[in-house]
Amino acid sequence: MTEQNNGADGGSAPANGYGNAVPADGDRDTDGGRRGTSRRRFLTTALAATSPLAAGCGGIAGGGSSTTTLTIGYQPFGTPYWSELVVKHGELVEKYTDELSGSYEVEWQSALQGSIIGNRMISGENQAGYNGDMPTILALANEDRLINMIGLSGWSMGQQCNVVITPKDSDIEGPADLDGADVGATTGACSHRFLLSLQEYEDISVNLVDQDVNTILANVGTGDLDAGVMWEPNPTMGVVQQDVARWVVTGAPYDDPDIGALTMNQSLIDDDYEAAKAIMKAELEAKHIMKTDQQRTVDLIKEEEDLADYERATVEAALFENISVNPDTPKMHFATDLRQIGPARTLLEETAPEFLLDQGSIEQLPGEERYHFDLLDDAASELEESVDWDPRDEEVSAP
Repeated sequence: MTEQNNGADGGSAPANGYGNAVPADGDRDTDGGRRGTSRRRFLTTALAATSPLAAGCGGIAGGGSSTTTLTIGYQPFGTPYWSELVVKHGELVEKYTDELSGSYEVEWQSALQGSIIGNRMISGENQAGYNGDMPTILALANEDRLINMIGLSGWSMGQQCNVVITPKDSDIEGPADLDGADVGATTGACSHRFLLSLQEYEDISVNLVDQDVNTILANVGTGDLDAGVMWEPNPTMGVVQQDVARWVVTGAPYDDPDIGALTMNQSLIDDDYEAAKAIMKAELEAKHIMKTDQQRTVDLIKEEEDLADYERATVEAALFENISVNPDTPKMHFATDLRQIGPARTLLEETAPEFLLDQGSIEQLPGEERYHFDLLDDAASELEESVDWDPRDEEVSAP
């Protein structure tokens, strides 16, 4: 599959052939992602290195203390997971691990697609990770390592992944006009699942063109595709920033949601419950920021180097501006507790697992024990005693 780079006209980074953009220049791991410790922890380590008592990363330092590294996988090119960027650049995990005994370091490992994060978690390389519905279910259903879904990173009624755009000058006015059209989608992704559902909803048949999201965006812009279905922020890139596309339909008229999820290895929960809880506290505070401080939210997201090609207006619109074909449907809900949100729960516990089972991607449905909420409940209860916002009413429950 040909790599595309739309950077010359303000587009996204080049694609890797899996429906995700390649990070900007910087250190990458063998999976094509980027690794890095937080700024605060890096400075602490750098200062400690000037001392004769300093030890190597994760080693024993003076006084017999040691540093525990928490590894978190994330996808900067997926808006449903952008709470991760508020956590990362707000150094919120560090804020809560600083309250614990012992020394902690946070290592963020970027990935080009969700399956990479899932595979890293199965291997134990990542202890926590942000993912969409399909990679989340694949991780929960694996038999090599126990992995839990511990909270939503965000959800919408089909405004984040279940989104179809068409060239700006297209004659396509609505979903019925897609019958017989060449529609780009990334096979196996949430957008592919929606396209299959859309054909059933509307009793139409499209010509599926399997491409990565960047190639889809480029080909919609040039008119080489009649339409494209993909996840944010690329649709907004085409509509708002490049001004080459317009909205056609989303999942909202069909009550077809999309989600992002935070997953965690059971081993971290068992071995260091307090650190695991610190990650959840950070996620809850990120949601509070996203719901109450739009400017700070965008500021923190724009600190991500891999998103340099996405203008501030694009980032803001991808999260906060309702889509014109569904003007009354919120672009994103900043909630965490899957139990409180019926559409997201049905998607994660029923629709997505059954889709993957039918596709032969998993051999069995994840057990209900893989949806783990003790961390969320404990973190919310403790935060109620220490913050001036209500994590249970505002952040845990749906808006």
